[in-house]
Amino acid sequence: MASRRISQSISPTSTDVEALRGPFVAKGANDPVILELRTALKEGTPEWLPKLDERVELTVERLDQIKESAGFRRAIIGALPAGAARDNALTQLVRTEETIDEMLSELGAVGAFGAGS
Repeated sequence: MASRRISQSISPTSTDVEALRGPFVAKGANDPVILELRTALKEGTPEWLPKLDERVELTVERLDQIKESAGFRRAIIGALPAGAARDNALTQLVRTEETIDEMLSELGAVGAFGAGS
């Protein structure tokens, strides 16, 4: 005895096809979403941070700015698929946040006990 095959399908209109494919079309480096993402990452970084070096003294406010930026980046990076790039970026953010917490702790200790030596 032969088995029966039952199928239900719908033929999309050109408007349907456009609506279904539109968000997934690869637009390359000029994709407006990618451009917006790059802009957001750039604007989410304090403008003074790229010039940071060992001669610059950091205040609690500046450390807080970096911590806020790290949280912003974590939210974006966390949405990426699992993989080495994502893992490396998250590891760097953990290191950044740990360093900030240590510095804030040291600054808090100095504030609690005076100006230090």
